Amino acid sequence: MKSCGKSIFPKFIFVAVLGLLLFSLTLPGTLGEASPVIGEDDEYSKTVEVGESVSFNWTIYRNSSRSYAVNVKLDGFGDWSEKIQPNFFILDDQQKHSIVTLTVQVPSFPEDKEKEGTLTFTFRQLNESTPSYVMEKDVSVEVTGVPGAGEENTIVGGFRNPLPAPLNGPEGAFLLNLFIWFGIGLVSFLVVTPFLHGLTKKTETDLDDIFVKLIRRPLLVLIFLYGFIHSLFKLGIQIQIQAGIYKIYYLLILGVGIYVSYRLFDAVLDEISIKRGGETSTFAAVLKPVLEKISVIVILLGGAIIALRILGIEITPLLAGAGVMGLVIAFAAQDTLSNFFSGMHLLLDRPFIPGDVLLLESGEYCRVKEVGIRSTRLYNIREHEMVILPNNNLANQKIMNLAEPDKKMRVAVEVGVAYGSDIEKVKEILHEVIQDHDDIIDEEGFEPFIGFTEFGDSALNFKLRFWVDDYMKQWAVASTIRERINREFKEAEVTIPFPQRTVWMKDEKDDTSS
Repeated sequence: MKSCGKSIFPKFIFVAVLGLLLFSLTLPGTLGEASPVIGEDDEYSKTVEVGESVSFNWTIYRNSSRSYAVNVKLDGFGDWSEKIQPNFFILDDQQKHSIVTLTVQVPSFPEDKEKEGTLTFTFRQLNESTPSYVMEKDVSVEVTGVPGAGEENTIVGGFRNPLPAPLNGPEGAFLLNLFIWFGIGLVSFLVVTPFLHGLTKKTETDLDDIFVKLIRRPLLVLIFLYGFIHSLFKLGIQIQIQAGIYKIYYLLILGVGIYVSYRLFDAVLDEISIKRGGETSTFAAVLKPVLEKISVIVILLGGAIIALRILGIEITPLLAGAGVMGLVIAFAAQDTLSNFFSGMHLLLDRPFIPGDVLLLESGEYCRVKEVGIRSTRLYNIREHEMVILPNNNLANQKIMNLAEPDKKMRVAVEVGVAYGSDIEKVKEILHEVIQDHDDIIDEEGFEPFIGFTEFGDSALNFKLRFWVDDYMKQWAVASTIRERINREFKEAEVTIPFPQRTVWMKDEKDDTSS
């Protein structure tokens, strides 16, 4: 029996090893064919601060003559943001190794202090029907700096709760902290901000006074809110609930910040309006409402972006979509945008203001009624018509503002006398005509001018140039001067000729008879 047992056992071992060897030849990554190797050249249990990211690296080696398609995926990190690069690649003769990087982003308000994940590498042989080969690697991330962590049953400053029983527990710490923060808020509201307001009164600008006045109540709200939240954490609330509370807390702070930003911007606009002439000025009547609307849009848009970040929503795709949409809208509304920016240019540069009279390239005299964002309303003085001109058209043409630099205006009157008239006598009469007119300026730098301009076809032509004290009187004064010239020429027997033509009539019959 002993000899029989000794003879059977070695045979059994030999058959088992031979079978195992034959079986291994049919599988990739076993003894029959060397499998790919995942080199662990990094630490796979790391500590990271709240809101920061951490990376893990693996080097994948092709450890045989076979070629593999490698797919990588991650399980276990839940709502944390992660990225695998590359998550698919080929191992062959050209690329015998590749480095895979896993990047994990810790949210600002994590619901867990530690996360574990499993990275799965799936190797599939190219041009082979053999089964895929799978390898798994584990990673873990521990979070530090979690808001509210380690603050249970302590008071402001990190001291242990000093209250006697039964208030020496978390509930007593909550009430004591709440009372302390309430006192800090009252001191700030009743003492600190009035003291700052007294200091700002001594400065020349009013903006610092406005700022202190605006932040007084919001600062009290922020102190109470901060004190309540941090007092609440003394109760030892679970981190999952803390994360939700912190999101609400930062959203409330954001709301206060939006309110203060708008009020402060509005106060700055009021201050500028006062310096530019008060509520009746062009800035206050036209530009200020536009800037207020723009500020509301910008502040709310910025607040919405920050709110999405607080809630953990990825805003990069939204911003990319908004950029494309902005280009589409800008292309479709380019005329409207052109008029808008031209209106902003006119309001800021102020080449004219309501009440000024403009001489347009078309020869129209128009009084400015209103400068809007898209168009400007003009009153045609001669035709008694309202002209609505797009700002882009108005900004790109040559216009003359008759109200600048002052209301004085130079007027020209032309007249012709018959050939043979006494030129000196004519000039003397013209000088007397404009000499005693009340609306004509006769002072240094604005003297009237009388000139003999040309020999016309039928007359000797003269031109009078004189200044009137108001450009709106130019037509009435010119008319009066012409009337006086006509009257004075008649009395002095100076002839104002009219064009004459001599026509010779030819009789064809007389030519034939001759």
